Amino acid sequence: MKNDFQKIKHIIIDEAQNFRTEDGDWYEKAKAITQRKKDCPGILWIFLDYFQTTHLSCSGLPALTAQYPREELTRVIRNADPIAKYLQEVMQEVRENPPCNIPPASLEMVHKAEWAQGIPGYVEIMEYLDMEDMVFQVAKKCHFLFRNGYSPKDIAVLFSKASEVEIYKDKLLRAMRKRNTSQLDGESDLLVQIQDASDIMANHIVLDSVRRFSGLERNIVFGFNLTAEPDIFHNLLLCLASRAKKHLYILKVPI
Repeated sequence: MKNDFQKIKHIIIDEAQNFRTEDGDWYEKAKAITQRKKDCPGILWIFLDYFQTTHLSCSGLPALTAQYPREELTRVIRNADPIAKYLQEVMQEVRENPPCNIPPASLEMVHKAEWAQGIPGYVEIMEYLDMEDMVFQVAKKCHFLFRNGYSPKDIAVLFSKASEVEIYKDKLLRAMRKRNTSQLDGESDLLVQIQDASDIMANHIVLDSVRRFSGLERNIVFGFNLTAEPDIFHNLLLCLASRAKKHLYILKVPI
């Protein structure tokens, strides 16, 4: 918002439902940049999914009736069948209890959505006694997945808040190393690295917040003790669950 971007002509924006206006009207600025040359304007493409809105602030997007021309992408090819079924249930929860900052008409897309069929996968919702037990079980599951052909670059571990990431990074690393030294797999999992989502293609386990991982994907996603304002809980849950391609594990401890 502070720069002029004189050499920029085209702008493509993703996850626009989570943009905000606290630093100014980003939409008008983007439009002004792409329309700078009236005789040869650039393009402004904006991708968004209101179902995955993760805040209650103003997004800065124009009204739904003013979002024209518009195309609706309704066919989902990312998620395995069990995950797709779970997503449909969560989407219905969002539709029945929408946040106040979502245009009501946008929620009708739930009836148009189609998922590719015949993709095997797995969904499990698990509850543990405490966070230590939960971290230990995630490490155990990761070792099991490694022995069955998966690698660190297949896995993401996601939290509700960025502040939780550093707290549990060391806990998960210790649990991974403890599991490694307690078994003879013939594979050194001591070399497994855990990093944030800034380098999504690298061969490490991603440990980050749901919001920072928005728009990304991995084969296996663990979601830790998801918490959010009641009005956007199911939106955040949808954002989390839709990141998983094959395996989805939602983990929680009693509050």
